[in-house]
Amino acid sequence: MGWLDVRTISRFQWVSIQALSLPIMGHVFLIEPLIHTAGRDGWISALISIPSGIVFVLLLSILRRKLQSNSLLTGTEEKAGRATSVILCVILLAYFLFASATTMRGLEEFVKITFLPETPLWAIGTSFMLLIWFSLQRNIESIARIAVIFFLLTMITGPLVGLTLMQEKDYARILPILDHGWGPALEGSLYYVALWGELILVLLLQTKWVGVRHDFNGFSFLILFNVFLGASMLMSAIAVFGLPLSEKLDWPVQNTVRQIKMGFISRGDIYGLYTMTAGCFIRVAVFLYAICECLAFLLSTTYKKLSVPVCLVTLFLSLLLFSNHQQLLQANHSYYRYGYVLLLLPIFLLILFRIKGGKTLENP
Repeated sequence: MGWLDVRTISRFQWVSIQALSLPIMGHVFLIEPLIHTAGRDGWISALISIPSGIVFVLLLSILRRKLQSNSLLTGTEEKAGRATSVILCVILLAYFLFASATTMRGLEEFVKITFLPETPLWAIGTSFMLLIWFSLQRNIESIARIAVIFFLLTMITGPLVGLTLMQEKDYARILPILDHGWGPALEGSLYYVALWGELILVLLLQTKWVGVRHDFNGFSFLILFNVFLGASMLMSAIAVFGLPLSEKLDWPVQNTVRQIKMGFISRGDIYGLYTMTAGCFIRVAVFLYAICECLAFLLSTTYKKLSVPVCLVTLFLSLLLFSNHQQLLQANHSYYRYGYVLLLLPIFLLILFRIKGGKTLENP
């Protein structure tokens, strides 16, 4: 168990981490493909995804009780054997590495396109990754403390920004509802359904989290919170620009925030920079922590020894995997259209634990 960090985080800190991480995808990155898929009914897609999210977090809560005080990987090794835990570890490594690299590239392009057009992507990415590496050298608790601050600031500033934009919105532009039937809305909901799979992160940090009870309540809040943000931001973009123009925007949310008019603030889109950098920082930092934990499990070492190579590999992937913005968008389109497959992992593990447990009872 030498790879485990004894520092723990509270339930509120965990909620803060996920309340910043999930919306970066749900109401920034995935708004563009959602508009192209579901159009005006994208907000309905978000609502449709709620039942699948609730079922998934229920499965996570059950699985967490089965694991008791173990993390997902150590618990799987004990209940299903080393081979199964290694396969699961490889799946999670691939998942979190993809999510980290695409998030990094998204932030690099966002900053370059909207604020620093003359700055190369590698300079933006390297600067950002240095901050993440420094946080990883601390511990998960330090990252969680920062997440709480960002989350509280967002809860205060977010509603103010929404109210400021009210004069720019015409909600008649989101009508008619279901003009093309339920098909596009159902297809669009897959992006959110895939998003709920990220909550499996909590099982990797099982030994780091204080607050075993009421897991389901915290998970459910995250589902509803992210659905509300995603639906409201999509409706805001279409209410401000209309559907035809919204479909042409690579960053609909940032273009929406740019419409802020507060007199003494000449660039309202600075709020977009804050939310993007804060959310991406927490998201990538925690995902890279999870990658280090997976590798530490395989190599029986400490995660801090792995932080430098993991950060470098993620940075290089973010810079080299995509030659342009369209390739990044296409990668997100393709993955999140089928990413719901990750939701099957808890079902598979619960069935496997049941089978293995039954065999143990039969053959003491």
